Amino acid sequence: MAARKNHHFVPQFYFRRFSLDQRSICVLQRDTGKTIMHAPVKNQASKDWFYGDDAIEAALGEVEGACSAALRQLDEVKDPRLMEEEQIQLILVWLTLQRSRTMTARQASQPLNDKILRMLLETEIANDSDLDENAKQKLLSSLGEIKSNPLRNHLMEIKIAMESAEILSDLTPLLLFNKTNRPFVFGDAPVVLYNGFYRNVQLRGVLGLNTPGLMVFFPLLPTVILALVDSSTYTVKHAHNNGVQVRNFQDVMALNKLQIHSASTCVYFHDFQFAPYVTELWRQEQKILSRHAGIVNEAPGFSSETGESMGDIVHGFQPQLPYRLSLSFLQHNVLGDEEYRFSMRNKHYQ
Repeated sequence: MAARKNHHFVPQFYFRRFSLDQRSICVLQRDTGKTIMHAPVKNQASKDWFYGDDAIEAALGEVEGACSAALRQLDEVKDPRLMEEEQIQLILVWLTLQRSRTMTARQASQPLNDKILRMLLETEIANDSDLDENAKQKLLSSLGEIKSNPLRNHLMEIKIAMESAEILSDLTPLLLFNKTNRPFVFGDAPVVLYNGFYRNVQLRGVLGLNTPGLMVFFPLLPTVILALVDSSTYTVKHAHNNGVQVRNFQDVMALNKLQIHSASTCVYFHDFQFAPYVTELWRQEQKILSRHAGIVNEAPGFSSETGESMGDIVHGFQPQLPYRLSLSFLQHNVLGDEEYRFSMRNKHYQ
C-alpha cells in the first residue's frame, strides 16, 4: 500500500458532516477573507507528512473510526447524558484529540518548548568543563536562534491530551440547536476552549482541562454545537434535556466568531449562499485576529517557608482567544487576576 503523505489534522469524515455533496466544502481564508465555493474535502486541514510517519496517521485513523461512531450516536439522542458510558468516553477522547492535533495547537505550544530547550542547553553549556569562558559565551549568545523540534513535541502533547480526556467527564454536556437562518461554521481547529468565568485573568493560563469555568465548543453540524460547561460556575437558561434552542442571532454570531479566532488558516461553511455572512463576521474581527502563540513568563521564585531564592520560575500557557464571548443563555461571574485563586475543578484528578 502506498504511503499516505497527506496527513489530515481535521479528518475528512468531519468535513462530510457539513458538505452538501460529500466531496467539497465552502472555505474562507483567514488571512485574506477570500472565499472559495467548492474546495475539495480531501485537501483541507492537511499537510504533507504533518505527523512525520504514515503509521501515526493510520493509528489516528483507527481512533477516528471509533469516535465517528460515537458522534453518529450523539446525532440520534435527544439528551447527551443518555448515551452509553463507553460512547461518552469516546466523545471526550475525540474532543481532546481533535483539539491537540491541529496546526493551531502546534503553534501555541512552540514558545514554551523553545524556552525549555534553551534553558536545558544553557545549563549544559555552563557546566561543560571542556569549554573555556569565551566558547561558553559564544554558544550562549546563539541560544536565541535555537528552536525545539515541533513534531516530536506535538506528538507527545497529543498523547498526553488523549490520556487526559476523562478529566472533562464532570463537565455538563449541552446540545445547542441553531434555530436561526444562519449556520454554525467551523475552523481548522474546531474544538475551542474558552473560560468566561476567568475571562479577565491575563497573567495565568485558564484553559487547562481541570480549570474551573472551562467551556468546550465543538460544531457537529451547521445546526448543532456540542458544548461542555462547568455547572459550578455557569447557569444555563432555557435548557431542556440538556439542549438549548438557540434563537438569538447574536449567540450564533458569537459562536462562529470563536471558530474564526481559533482557526489557523481556514474557516469552513456548508453552503456558499452564506459567503457574505461569513465574510462579514471575518471583517468585523479581522483587526484583532492573531497568530496562535503561547505566552511564556519568567520570574524569580522564592520558598514560601524560608523566603530564600529558588531560581527563576517559567510559566507557559495558551492565552484566551482575543474575543469576549457573551451568550444570552449563560449566566456567570467574571473574575480577573486579583480575584484569581488556583484550584482544580475535578477533585478526583488533583
